[in-house]
Amino acid sequence: MKTETAYHNWQLFLAGNQVISPAVVANEISNDFTRQAASGRMPDLRAIDLLCEMAVLEGNFQLRKAAVAALYKNIIEPLCDDFTSAGVRMCNLALLRMIGFLRLQPEGQGLHNLLNELHYPVQDLLLQRFEKIKQPSVLSASLKKNIKKILILSRVTVGADVAIVSIMVHRLLRSFPRADIIVFGPPHLPEIFFGMDRVHWEKIHYQRDGGLIGRLTSYTYLYQLLQNEWHGLHDGQTLLFDPDSRLSQLGLLPLIDDRYYCYFPSRLDQQIDDSRLSQLTNRWLNHILAEEVNLLPQISIRSAHLADIKSFFAQFPETCKKIVINFGVGNDARKRLADPFEEKLLAGLLQQENAIVVLDSGSHPDERERARGLMEIMASQSFPTAAVSEKTLTTKKIPFQHGLVCIQGGIGMLAALIDQADIFLGYDSCCQHLATARGTRSIICFAGAPNDRFFDRWRPLDKSGSTTTIRIHDSSNLAEGELTQLSEKIRGLIFTIHSGIEL
Repeated sequence: MKTETAYHNWQLFLAGNQVISPAVVANEISNDFTRQAASGRMPDLRAIDLLCEMAVLEGNFQLRKAAVAALYKNIIEPLCDDFTSAGVRMCNLALLRMIGFLRLQPEGQGLHNLLNELHYPVQDLLLQRFEKIKQPSVLSASLKKNIKKILILSRVTVGADVAIVSIMVHRLLRSFPRADIIVFGPPHLPEIFFGMDRVHWEKIHYQRDGGLIGRLTSYTYLYQLLQNEWHGLHDGQTLLFDPDSRLSQLGLLPLIDDRYYCYFPSRLDQQIDDSRLSQLTNRWLNHILAEEVNLLPQISIRSAHLADIKSFFAQFPETCKKIVINFGVGNDARKRLADPFEEKLLAGLLQQENAIVVLDSGSHPDERERARGLMEIMASQSFPTAAVSEKTLTTKKIPFQHGLVCIQGGIGMLAALIDQADIFLGYDSCCQHLATARGTRSIICFAGAPNDRFFDRWRPLDKSGSTTTIRIHDSSNLAEGELTQLSEKIRGLIFTIHSGIEL
């Protein structure tokens, strides 16, 4: 849809003469923007202004929701997932347009005032700054010697924090033995960095499913938190590591003097294009720290979670194959395989008399409902089933030795569950990174990758080939027979693991 036509329809809507659903308009505008960007043309950035107007319209929740989805899911995320310098440039232009729009709104006055105070009265200056910080510079020996505190931004999602931030944390602990490390982000952080000396957590919530205002204005709160951390320290005693975080709007918003700002440009073109994000993280750290170290992702789980999971599994025979499954897709339906894949897979595994299958129900309401439905289908096929929660994990007796147990709990419990499993099965999600960080054998159905670079970047960096990745090139066209065949193939792979398969 041309931007002029979209504006015309929008004005008709505001005047009360609705001729087409604004939600449909939002989707078509964003799709047209993305198509133009993909073709190498410069899209009409007024489309961003229009979507922003829709995203803040009072009294119409559904329209605001559709507009925010159009901005992020249809424009920002696809540009990020492209993993090219061209995608980064276009993403920057779109985000800066959104920031510029919000600076003119009453709700964005705090953001506007802070950027002015930091000498960024216009968006072009923010873009110029980004062009400088994306070029990594080596930290001098004298600077490294004086550092007392290191601040790290979370990538917000669990999988990225395992694949990228965990490497940063463990590398920086080694490189700065006298510095405290504080990671800023969601509540899952203390569950994957539990009990680590000199590593602390500061909670900040990023509204991944929230509105435009909430996503952008959280920057001012983060800036104040960071100010509090380096208050009282001398100049040059603090470093900030930004792993291309949503908290900084992918590095566009300043948080500290750029001399002490270490920005990891994870989405830029790479000389070795099939590198994984964990490898790129190590490579970038080696450059700025002048080191030659390569670490695998690793997490630290609460001992109480591990004890509870061990107690849970102790009620089953030692000969049981402990199979843990999570069908979560991180709110990205493209990663899920169509029905009846999950049903066929579970039924095939439960036919094995020595299998105890544990299905994690996830944290999203839709995922929990789907897990409940799968458990009911298995029960209707006469397979033994039971449901437990994290609270009843060690007290509820499972009334069978082989069957399906559906578990609901937090990320710490899930990490311990995967750690104690014989094998993990799932889609491209945070769980594949939890599994590889603990060295658990896993089989991953990787569907929905928009391009080869996305697949290469997000493949986990595993230990000695412990992960088998099955890439699904076009999941939307798989027939029922092919889905059944795939489920049978996975059942066989539980006992014969190969390095990789493509469909």
